[in-house]
Amino acid sequence: MERDLKRIAGSEYDLLVIGGGIYGLCTAWDAALRGLSVALLEKGDFGAATSSATHKIIHGGLRYLQHADVRRMRESIRERMIMMRIAPHLVRAMPFVVPAYGHLLRGKEVLAVAMAITDLIGFDRNRLDDPSKRIPNGRVIGRKECLEILPEIDPKGLTGAAVYYDAQMVNSDRLTLSFALSAAGAGADLANYVEVTGLSTRDGRVTSVAARDLHTGDTFDVRGKMVANTTGPWSDVVVAHLRGATPDRRVLRSKGIQIVTPLYNANCAFAVEGTQRDPDAVISRGNRLYFITPWRGCSLIGTTDTVYEGDPDDFVVTERDIAEFVGEINAAYPAAKLKRDDVPYWFAGMRPVGEKNIDPNVSRTARKFEIVDHARRDGVSNFISAIGVKYTTARGVAEQAVDRIFRKMDRQPPKCPTRTARLWGGEIERFDEFVARQLRAKPAALSEAVVRHLVTNYGSRLGEIVEYITHDPSLGEPLAGSDVTRAEVVHACRHEMVGSLADVVLRRTELGTLGPPRAEAVDEVLRIMAAELGWPDSRTASEHTALARQFVARK
Repeated sequence: MERDLKRIAGSEYDLLVIGGGIYGLCTAWDAALRGLSVALLEKGDFGAATSSATHKIIHGGLRYLQHADVRRMRESIRERMIMMRIAPHLVRAMPFVVPAYGHLLRGKEVLAVAMAITDLIGFDRNRLDDPSKRIPNGRVIGRKECLEILPEIDPKGLTGAAVYYDAQMVNSDRLTLSFALSAAGAGADLANYVEVTGLSTRDGRVTSVAARDLHTGDTFDVRGKMVANTTGPWSDVVVAHLRGATPDRRVLRSKGIQIVTPLYNANCAFAVEGTQRDPDAVISRGNRLYFITPWRGCSLIGTTDTVYEGDPDDFVVTERDIAEFVGEINAAYPAAKLKRDDVPYWFAGMRPVGEKNIDPNVSRTARKFEIVDHARRDGVSNFISAIGVKYTTARGVAEQAVDRIFRKMDRQPPKCPTRTARLWGGEIERFDEFVARQLRAKPAALSEAVVRHLVTNYGSRLGEIVEYITHDPSLGEPLAGSDVTRAEVVHACRHEMVGSLADVVLRRTELGTLGPPRAEAVDEVLRIMAAELGWPDSRTASEHTALARQFVARK
């Protein structure tokens, strides 16, 4: 994957994608595989904003049953299965437990019906060759078994629980990057750290996009016959450029926060009931649920749904946000006894909102994606916006967006290949057998833990990392306090379009997943990056400071 701005500035593309989060990358991959010439511009790093702030779950849409939205459940179940197929190293099944209290709507009788309906709706969810990626049927358990699994939940009125399976992303940032690597492998030209500063229009068409290289300050134009706006929280700001004036940057979004906490259960995710109601539910069992999910030896708890209003570039999470969330979780799950000091790190992002609630501090996250044809809305015939609400359904929304793009080009859309095409690293038929083979063949210098780490992050491409180690065994040494090897840093510098220290620590590797890594690990990464990228001492110092600021803002 190469950042070639000269090529991008000198070409005209069938499709220009603005925004390099999961929706933009899925769109670029799909369009490139279907034969379109594609360029993608991202003003930060790929997936560094909302896409990195996910709860790490690929949802089968069980919650949509409360909304009587069978169509969206079918979409989510299908997309979960596709993710299991195309990225088997990065997506795995995980059990979820939802406790039941009393009877009627909050009892296990209703949950039993919900499990049966969900299994019926997802009757084809296991059309996969790999048995390790199959989703078992949901079931209802009694009070005794529930307390054996979750001994610290409130026993008062407990009658049992529902147990169902969803999928967890092993590394959401590597999954997002795999879409970027796959798009580039299919022929798309991608560039991070390129900001779109304007849109030129003539005769009802976008003729070019004004862009600025944030590394150098250089400006240039990019031409595309069709333009797709996939900037998520920034979509309104980009659309405003169609009108030529300085855009209004004030937007209304939902602020979704997930916090990292001590581990509460290593074997399953479980639900606790908060204080906010789900106002859109057709069938309400009570207040909205928070899920406490095992994550890398800790728990990940989410997700909030509060109002953010302002410039998306100024999005912040305040100490008050974290303190209120800690209080909400303690009310929902008193056994947590959570203190602010128990939250070393958090993720947060912005999501589209539906109708705003009466409570000014609570938002309703939009339930449905939107593909906007700006020929109808703004009189611009070659510009669309694809605005998603869930990581899970990004690939499917991109499929529909690319279908729309072909039709607007007066071309019949070819069959979408991304339902079955394997992502970068995903050429694995049976995951458990693949892991066993890699462990048997591992170099003597690598521990079993490091090999498992390489398998889950690089899948069928882990040989590229091992090759570095074969030529220089010192590159197989893990960085302090982690399973991340020096070889991964070298690989990221050479092949994964890194533009900053944070790119490597937060997104190309697992080093900063749970908060600030050890100082000696950061120093070693900087040493490798300086050697690979030719950074002077002044650059390494500024990168170190910039990374430290990011962690201060997230702890």
